Amino acid sequence: MKRRKKRFAFLHPILYILIGMAVFFAIVYAGEYLIPGGKKNQGTPDDTGFLSTGQTSLAINESTVEVVLYFTNEEFTGLVAEKRLIKKSNSMLEAVLQELLRGPRLSSHYSPLPESTRLNGVFTESGIVYVDLSHEMKDGQSGGTTQELLSIFSIVDTLTSLPDVKRIKLLIDGKEETTLCGHIDISEPLERDEKLIAEIQ
Repeated sequence: MKRRKKRFAFLHPILYILIGMAVFFAIVYAGEYLIPGGKKNQGTPDDTGFLSTGQTSLAINESTVEVVLYFTNEEFTGLVAEKRLIKKSNSMLEAVLQELLRGPRLSSHYSPLPESTRLNGVFTESGIVYVDLSHEMKDGQSGGTTQELLSIFSIVDTLTSLPDVKRIKLLIDGKEETTLCGHIDISEPLERDEKLIAEIQ
């Protein structure tokens, strides 16, 4: 009997290792699927409105950040979102606006902003983000309600996708305006309007 115990004694450490591995994988499984905040349900929108599954993963690193820009669809009936990877900047508001002014990358998206519109500056005061645009933003409007609405909220919805940005005030060459071409009131700060978002890209 003593010899038999010695023969199988070496199996005890292996048994302990196997039990330990089983416990480890059980904990990993529970953390991923059972613990709140673990694996997201398929098709659950994230904070920006994008689905958490089926999205192309951008190569984010320490020097870049993913932002959401809003352009218009082909029918010019609503806003559509594009993810964009940009370099981190001390002035993220300015960096995002400059990227928006460069226009969309997808052929099915269009910029509602009048051509040659430039950013004069952007600053924050009392929790309001002031966006100062060149006169082309006003002079280049077609005169219709749709372009005026979409060009304004292309900016507003893009900036309010950033953390802690809630209200946007538009200026034209440093001056306050009542409207751009007579339809949409911009005399007061504007807040995000997701009803204008036509689709999730």
